[in-house]
Amino acid sequence: MPVQLSVEVSQLLEDAQQSIQQGQRETAHQASLKATSLAPQAPLAWYLRSQSAPSSEEQLICLSRAYSLDPAFSDAKKELRTAVQGLLKQEPFLAYVHETEVLYQVRSSLGFLINIPKNRVFEKPYLQKDPGPLKPVFSWLYVSLFALMLGGVGALVLAPSFANAICIPVARRSHSIVDTIGHVSLDLARGDSH
Repeated sequence: MPVQLSVEVSQLLEDAQQSIQQGQRETAHQASLKATSLAPQAPLAWYLRSQSAPSSEEQLICLSRAYSLDPAFSDAKKELRTAVQGLLKQEPFLAYVHETEVLYQVRSSLGFLINIPKNRVFEKPYLQKDPGPLKPVFSWLYVSLFALMLGGVGALVLAPSFANAICIPVARRSHSIVDTIGHVSLDLARGDSH
């Protein structure tokens, strides 16, 4: 994706390119360093900085940044692969951090965060489905089922237990209750009170 560069940054990048072609690495590095600080979203600035980097670590970081800003930048991609291969010869440890459709992000044992280009098509995970327009409906359904389990199912489970607890003692005392009701009604009819 092209980044609109200011006149000052464009001039710095031209100076860096000329200095690289003339073999003046320090001058090129200073110009590209200033360009990356003024335009951190410019892949060309990072690429030119990698060309004049004083260390292989800085070169790798700059190429990684240039590639992450513009995955279609073929020179950055090619040189990044070469730099990663050199890093793997020095230290064969890279820890997976993250991935996108075009790159893997890994961390080296020295703590560098490196973007490595993919050479394959990005595949969606098999079980990942498009949620579709009914996602909010299903969310509310899950919430209502959970609420039903908390309130409704508890009532359905406890109601028979409660009814059973009341009915058994009443059934055992049924003769005495009938007798008691009969005696009370007779006493009321006669006008007697206890």
